[in-house]
Amino acid sequence: MLSEITKLSPAKINLYLKVKGKRVDGYHNIESLMTFCDYGDLISVKKSDKFNLIIEGPFARSLENKENLIETTIKKIESFYKRKFKVTVRLTKNLPISSGMGGGSSNAATLIRCIKGIYNLETSDSFNKLLLSIGADVPFCFYGKTAFVEGVGEKVEFLDKGLKEYYILLVNPKIEISTKEIFESLNITKLKSKKAFERRSSKKIDINALLKMGNDLEKEVVKRHMIISEVLSILSSCKETLISRMTGSGATCFALCDNLEDLKKVEFEIKDKFKDVWVKRSKLINSTENI
Repeated sequence: MLSEITKLSPAKINLYLKVKGKRVDGYHNIESLMTFCDYGDLISVKKSDKFNLIIEGPFARSLENKENLIETTIKKIESFYKRKFKVTVRLTKNLPISSGMGGGSSNAATLIRCIKGIYNLETSDSFNKLLLSIGADVPFCFYGKTAFVEGVGEKVEFLDKGLKEYYILLVNPKIEISTKEIFESLNITKLKSKKAFERRSSKKIDINALLKMGNDLEKEVVKRHMIISEVLSILSSCKETLISRMTGSGATCFALCDNLEDLKKVEFEIKDKFKDVWVKRSKLINSTENI
């Protein structure tokens, strides 16, 4: 039996995001095509004599004095399995927080995968409810495959043929976005008038299909942070860019490119126009199974 596991906790990307309506419980139903990058935080879990959480990395200080989803997750899985997990968790925080890349959800999901591996835990019919209770993106992050996600995150439909693993440039202007505030400010009536993504006739998704869609949250974020519009304008103006938009509720924007050389050209344009933004080259991955 393993005593220590280290895994990448990859960034989540919303290739499109449609808000379909507000629920009676106050949450919103969404539809999104979600995938991952080969870049993210790092989670290391090691058996110990008690629970410890160590946070390091370039964005570690951003989590100071904030509720950490790692601790919440440990409590929830201990309650679910009715046992204590005495482990030292080391989180290397490489992703900006509140950035639309699902960092917290990915951390929680990766932690559970590590705990399951160390303790050889089984799942049950109620396991998905546990995942959803931790966070809306946690079920998707836990199963780790490109998928259509609907409802509040509980409906996950994996893409049969995956998606071309494009090169991706991530750009974050170092501002934190409140997902709750953005959703609360939406005009649902206007959003409902938009056409939904007609995907049921085919599981093959390409750039042309994605270009017809967008992110319903972008407009609301731009109202508060004009720099998002400026970043997206530069990304979309590059001839090497296949598609550009914001992921999740922001503030991270992205551009997809066919190859690394094209990506580097887009990166140059961004760094030339913006002197104080977080920029990272990466690549899409359809499955987190082997990372």
